[in-house]
Amino acid sequence: MKLLARIAATSAALAALVTPVLALGQAAAPTLTATPPTSGFPDRAYILQLPERRALTPATVEVTENGAPVTGLAVEAPGTTTGAILLIDASNSMRGAPIAGAMAAARAFMAQRVAGLPVAVIAYNPEVRVLSDFTTDQEELAAAITEAPATAEGTHIYDALIQAAEMAKDKGLPRATAVLLSDGHRRGVQASRAEALAALNDANVRVISVGLRSPEYDAETLQSVAGRTGGTYVVSATPAALEPIFSEIGAQLSNEYVLTYRSLLPAQREAVVKAAVAGLPAATATYTTPAVDFTARGTFERDWIDEVIVSPWLMVFILVAVLALIAFAIITALDVRNRSLRRRMALYVTVPSEEESRLRRAEVASMLAEQAERRFGGQRWWQNFVRDVELGGFNASAITIAGWTVIGGIVSSLVFAIALQSLVGLLVGLIAPIVIRVVVTIRVSRKRAAFAEQLPDNLDVLAGSLRAGHSLIGSMSVMMEGADEPSKTEIRRVIQDEQLGVPIDQALMVMRQRMENKDIEQVAIVTRLQREAGGNTAEVLDRVAENIRAGMEIRRLIRVLTAQGRLAMWILMAMPIALTGFILLINPSHLDALFERTIGNAFLVAWFVMMIAGYFVIKKIVNIEL
Repeated sequence: MKLLARIAATSAALAALVTPVLALGQAAAPTLTATPPTSGFPDRAYILQLPERRALTPATVEVTENGAPVTGLAVEAPGTTTGAILLIDASNSMRGAPIAGAMAAARAFMAQRVAGLPVAVIAYNPEVRVLSDFTTDQEELAAAITEAPATAEGTHIYDALIQAAEMAKDKGLPRATAVLLSDGHRRGVQASRAEALAALNDANVRVISVGLRSPEYDAETLQSVAGRTGGTYVVSATPAALEPIFSEIGAQLSNEYVLTYRSLLPAQREAVVKAAVAGLPAATATYTTPAVDFTARGTFERDWIDEVIVSPWLMVFILVAVLALIAFAIITALDVRNRSLRRRMALYVTVPSEEESRLRRAEVASMLAEQAERRFGGQRWWQNFVRDVELGGFNASAITIAGWTVIGGIVSSLVFAIALQSLVGLLVGLIAPIVIRVVVTIRVSRKRAAFAEQLPDNLDVLAGSLRAGHSLIGSMSVMMEGADEPSKTEIRRVIQDEQLGVPIDQALMVMRQRMENKDIEQVAIVTRLQREAGGNTAEVLDRVAENIRAGMEIRRLIRVLTAQGRLAMWILMAMPIALTGFILLINPSHLDALFERTIGNAFLVAWFVMMIAGYFVIKKIVNIEL
């Protein structure tokens, strides 16, 4: 009886050892398991597990969906796009026989590995150590598992799984299998389960969990990781049972073939997939084709061209442009009677000559200029602009400068919109009229300043000529001959007006308005007195010249005394702009709150208004008029 009892106990122990192997062992028939494809539906991917190693090709396997052959079938041999990672627990609880059994199991796995399957080996405790990166070199793998790694207190399972996922992703493997061995529950501060699962799913890594029973064994962790990644779970009662388990896992991974194809089924259709290999039963799997989803995906980023196309401002622009073209066509049709005889006759000329073409272009330009002049001629701002352009001595007319300004504004708007890839760049075109107006104003101001500086010396020449016995007009002619620009041109205009019958004092007042110089008014009064009452005009002109020089000295003194205020004005204006540009250069995201939030936009508007107001206030303080 005792002998029978011992035989029964021994049989039970052997059954406990081989039960995990049978649970994981080779199936009598092939199995078909779905795996995520490299792209979405209609591409499909399956892992075909064969009970024996074969050289499988698309010609030796038949795959059907609902009975119809699939298209684009491809078969990947083990190791072509897959890899395996052995994760060995090296905590203190594995010291002795368990770690020795784990290394023996790793060697058994390598013995069953197909030659083309890349394998990596990781040992983990509180530290995750890579004993071997992905390789197919048999000698390098054998060296990695020859000696058992040093053990330490702590079991960082999740850190090891994240390391395995990162290695598979860095290797560029579309899919991989991690064989996780542990004898106990996780110990120590480490990454969370959610982080580990996210990393595994992102790298398309499934986990085969192998548990080694111990007093602190916790199956929940190993089962959860395996179930959430599409893997399997097996438990071993003793270290000696690990070797056949790992040998069977190695054989399984060496007999797994990846089948990929493109489905032709419509949306939301139940599908039965069958894979048949000659001499073996067919393996089946089922799935439901996904519904068609037209919702926007998070990876879609609308570029600036899309923003322009869907912008309501583009619709407004097109509408205004169409209405403007219609209005232009109507005006052109109504303006037929106003065309010149030459132009109307030219419409019937088949091949116009070069001279005729030039005349047509000149006439079109003249017509546009006349229409613009009729449209804006009564506006005060246009009259001032025309006067300043003429006074500034520009070679082009005011209408020509305005036309090129509009063209330049449009071109600059388009260039900046393309460069900045934003509709905000269209606002740059609004700067073109401001720039042209500033350029014209600066040129006129310089001309007036030069005239003011030359005025006292010109009056001295006028007074000397009067003492020499010349008449007033003759003396002004002498003054004109010796004057520099712009005084020479302005004095010539006065003499020409006088020759046309305009009183000399009125002609001088016109010059005073053009040059915006109050001192000319004194000269006009002197000439009027000389015409009506006579007197020593030269002596009076000497006094006027002295007063002008004294005023100029006072203005220079005031300009020196207010230089600090003007400098402070420009510094206060430039400092916020320079600081904003510096922050945008070193850390652009630091100012996101100003541009992306309503209160930030309000502060930007307030900053702009306060800066402009401060500019005008300081300018009013430092500009002292005599």
